[in-house]
Amino acid sequence: MTGKCLAQNDFAFAAMDSLQKVLAKEKTPKDSLFTLQKLVDFTPIRSDETLGYPDHIKMLLDLDQKLKLIDPAPYLLLQQGNAYWAKRQYARALKSFQDAVTIFDKQHKVIYPLLINIRVLYNYLNTQEDRLRYFQQKLEYYQVNGPYENVAPCYHGIAGYYLFKGAYNQALNNYMKGAEIFRKFDRHFYANVTYVLGMTYNQWGNFDKARYYAGKALPLSQKLKDSSGINYSYNTLSQTAFNSGRYNEALAYINEAIRFMGKKMSQRVATIKAVKAGIYLKLNQPDLALPLLDRAKQLSDSAGFKTVSSVGYTEIDYYYYEYYLFKGNTAQAEKALLLAYQKATNEKGVPLQLKYLRELGYFYQKHGQPERSEKYFEEYFKVFDTFEEGRHEFKVAEYEIDQNDRIQREHINQLKQEKAVQDYQLSRRNTLLWGSLLVLLLITALLVFIYRQLQLNKKTLVSLRQTQNQLIQSEKMASLGELTAGIAHEIQNPLNFVNNFSEINHEMIDELKTELKGGNVDEALAIAEGIQQNEQKISHHGKRADAIVKGMLQHSQSGSGKKEPVALNALIDECMRLAYHGLRAKDKSFNAELITHLDQSLPKVNVIPQDMVRVMLNLFNNAFYAVNQKSKISGEDYKPTIEVTTFASTSGGWGVKIRDNGTGIPDAIKEKIMQPFFTTKPTGEGTGLGLSLAYDMIVKGHGGKMEVNTKEGDFTVFTVYLPA
Repeated sequence: MTGKCLAQNDFAFAAMDSLQKVLAKEKTPKDSLFTLQKLVDFTPIRSDETLGYPDHIKMLLDLDQKLKLIDPAPYLLLQQGNAYWAKRQYARALKSFQDAVTIFDKQHKVIYPLLINIRVLYNYLNTQEDRLRYFQQKLEYYQVNGPYENVAPCYHGIAGYYLFKGAYNQALNNYMKGAEIFRKFDRHFYANVTYVLGMTYNQWGNFDKARYYAGKALPLSQKLKDSSGINYSYNTLSQTAFNSGRYNEALAYINEAIRFMGKKMSQRVATIKAVKAGIYLKLNQPDLALPLLDRAKQLSDSAGFKTVSSVGYTEIDYYYYEYYLFKGNTAQAEKALLLAYQKATNEKGVPLQLKYLRELGYFYQKHGQPERSEKYFEEYFKVFDTFEEGRHEFKVAEYEIDQNDRIQREHINQLKQEKAVQDYQLSRRNTLLWGSLLVLLLITALLVFIYRQLQLNKKTLVSLRQTQNQLIQSEKMASLGELTAGIAHEIQNPLNFVNNFSEINHEMIDELKTELKGGNVDEALAIAEGIQQNEQKISHHGKRADAIVKGMLQHSQSGSGKKEPVALNALIDECMRLAYHGLRAKDKSFNAELITHLDQSLPKVNVIPQDMVRVMLNLFNNAFYAVNQKSKISGEDYKPTIEVTTFASTSGGWGVKIRDNGTGIPDAIKEKIMQPFFTTKPTGEGTGLGLSLAYDMIVKGHGGKMEVNTKEGDFTVFTVYLPA
């Protein structure tokens, strides 16, 4: 089965060569046995026997039959799985390898090469949901029981699932977690994951990040003499240049990739030939593209390659579509595009589905079939809404963003440590000061020394105030992060609609010009009416986005610190929603019931708007945090609930009550929660300034009151009273 296994790359063969040299020098059967075991452990899957390597599994089992030093059961399963794989009986091969993993786990064995290879079988079977469940279960097992090395391929397997689904943010997050672990013990796999990051960012559309990781992987692979990694890196650089419209540069990179492609007729060969054909089509050289497409199709058909695979997208049918369009063969172009869409749908390749649906819509629109065009555009928007939900608008993986957050938390912890040291130094100096005062009664000559100590204490107090101000600023920035996450969630949908309908109008205007030039007035009027309807939708969603931005700008202004009449109900409802979406942006699994009892008879209340937003965001963030923590330790019957009430107080002012059914606050610390720097959150998740600042803003800034009523494990209620 030549070239059907993607698992064996060049560095695996390099390791095999090295171990075979060691095997040849072993002097005892026992040493030979253990060297053979290492060979099998590092290259457990052998579906290609054409490269001149002996059957190491058989050699291992035959030798152990004489020595009886290892458990042969898992290696017999590996042998069985390889036999099934060679016959393309992928389901049986997968079962054999998974049974081997079960035995190896009982032996607490490092088997990350085997786990990396298992993910390929899920790709062949196209059972991605089963793949996700399997690697999630193994991840949980290895995180608790070890070995630590086996965690990395589990992240890699999970990332592949999200890549197939087009969920690039989750895919990149898991690839990066695996890479961070591989970096500590296997530089070959680390280089492998690095160029995979480049490929994934390229598919997501962040070409700068794609070039960065491909450029980072290239020297790593060159240093390791890993031609597979060099090939992948050049291939990704070619595709980023292609996607950026730099076709001559793309051609130069793809030729470099071909230099390091190897002789195996693998899916990577078919993919690269298809990519090069696409470049020639963009360079208006279809006659050079066709032989490459025919060869890629021949390879793909003979080996049963899929369009969506672990090496990227093999878009042979789509490039045939572009070729036939170039040649003016509309019927063949339509056939090729429909076939490309059918394969992407069958293989659940969501990004390609979107690409082909959109192209089908334009194709039928240009060829006078509006009903079919509308059908494919409707399907496009349906898939697009599902695909875009929860994606990061800047196309940067959350894992990379979290790195910056961790740096900020480390800085806050450092400030806390410095404050503790300064507190200790201040305590010592105060002790010296009192001792000096006592000595002053006896020896007046010590006045100079005491004066110097006083000056030192003043400098220490100034330093402490500076440290405290830095911590307060960090708390405000953390609050701003929560607000930003909510805003991004709110504004994403209207902006998506504006962009989508604008692109459609651009195409329809070109069509309108064509009809007008041809004198088809009725058709032109119909298109113009469609454009007008789309413009109304653009205007509607644009006004929605404008309203969100204006509201957020009003709350983000530093202001003069003066009180202004504010609609309290609207401010509270908005803060609750932003805090909720802010937490959901971090944890998609989180849900809560939001209950409001807003007194509609309340007049506008004189408050400092910016301060009131900070207070409400802090209280809501604490409430959502409490119910989220409780949901993690409670059963399915628990329902997180946040309840907010506004009312006119009996003293003539107004009040706000925020209740959650979360973890509550223990009585032992209830009196401390308003103190600066006191926090119940784990290290790195809170500065202990949120409630302290909120309390100061209400009591000192507005002359009001803030009360708390709570029961540990049951509920917490914060009540804010504002004077008339």
